[in-house]
Amino acid sequence: MPKAPASTVSYLLLGLLNMRSWTGYELTQQIRHSLAHVWPSSEANSYREQQRLVRLRWATVTAEPAGPARTRNRYTITALGRRELHAWLDTPPAPASLEVEGMLRAWFADAGSPEQFAAAMRTMATDARASLDQVVTVFSAYLEGVGGFPERAHLNAIVGEMVADLFGLIEFRCRQLATEVEAWPSTAGTGLDHTARARMQRVITTYGRAT
Repeated sequence: MPKAPASTVSYLLLGLLNMRSWTGYELTQQIRHSLAHVWPSSEANSYREQQRLVRLRWATVTAEPAGPARTRNRYTITALGRRELHAWLDTPPAPASLEVEGMLRAWFADAGSPEQFAAAMRTMATDARASLDQVVTVFSAYLEGVGGFPERAHLNAIVGEMVADLFGLIEFRCRQLATEVEAWPSTAGTGLDHTARARMQRVITTYGRAT
């Protein structure tokens, strides 16, 4: 039976293992706390992918003591795994995609009330603020000299800045929208009014390609 192809999570784990060896639990925690904003993955999927790396011989696993009559698995990247990680970095990344439930709710807001719409936007803004706070905390630790893996600070700064810019925009726009839509008499029937036209024109003016 042919082996299942590697997934993006496989390469995510390889990238972590290229930094150092980790236990299975440590890998899942790194994904949850450090990479969830970039590539979220469930703990169950993370554990499955760890096992796949071993089957592919991209990593080795050893059992180590973890207390009385208990062991834990520690994963270490292999030379083959490093070659595969390098080869993956040489391929074009997949197109960016969004999975934002608040945007989906905005799209179908005409099935509900302005109050529901405004509440959803405020929740999105609050969640975005929490994500921003996490980035600020991590960056503050680096500037205070206590950030993890300081030799990788330049890469963390690049990714963290992009993440912060995205969540900063979400927070700003959602708070703005919440104030706007709660004054609406209804979420339905307005159509291509002056405000909608202005929004569309701003996008065309800002992001349209010159012809």
